[in-house]
Amino acid sequence: MIEIVPAFLVESEKEFEKNLRAVEKDCRLIQVDVLDGSLFPNTSWYHPERIGALKTNVEMELHLMVENPLPIIEEWKKYVPTLTRAIVHTEMHRPSGVVTGYIKDMLRLEAGIALNPESPLSEIESVLHQVDQLTIMSVHPGYQGQTFGDSPHGGDAEFIFNKIRSARAHRCDLIIEIDGGVTQELIEPLVKAGVNRLCIGSALFKTKDPSKTLKDLNLYLNSLSYE
Repeated sequence: MIEIVPAFLVESEKEFEKNLRAVEKDCRLIQVDVLDGSLFPNTSWYHPERIGALKTNVEMELHLMVENPLPIIEEWKKYVPTLTRAIVHTEMHRPSGVVTGYIKDMLRLEAGIALNPESPLSEIESVLHQVDQLTIMSVHPGYQGQTFGDSPHGGDAEFIFNKIRSARAHRCDLIIEIDGGVTQELIEPLVKAGVNRLCIGSALFKTKDPSKTLKDLNLYLNSLSYE
């Protein structure tokens, strides 16, 4: 299944609920960005108890751009009934395999591992066999509205596309998600390279009508041939 995943990087409960109500009827899954300033610049609003009180059937995955993700995931597991997956960064100063193993075995959630644009696939070879999803960042984490690719840090567009192809060749059953700077023009080449999930934030929520934009993007996605 190939799908568009609205990405929530918000500053308030009001903004979160506004975005949720705009897209919840036209997506199965949303991604909630968690930033506390410990691993990357910037912070975001991600209060689990308040989010859990917002009645919705939409599944949620956490994208944890933090040094210490497990306490946050445990709180979300407690309060958010539609939480299905937690994604942690290989750049954190903790053993990725231990963290993803705890997410799967103890918290009974799907586990994902995320890579910065400049980080090679070799950094996660030891855990790639045990995770449910690989999230490949196509911008440097911390802010929405960036352009696909991150040449200043050594992660240009071609490097990112090659990483997608290599991951798909390495494990054909792996869910591969792309996150950052995704526009409609990039959807087809990304899908052909091997992407299953396309996270879209600013290209969705910075438009006048996010609901219509998501409908249009879904129509475009469904019109593509994946052969």
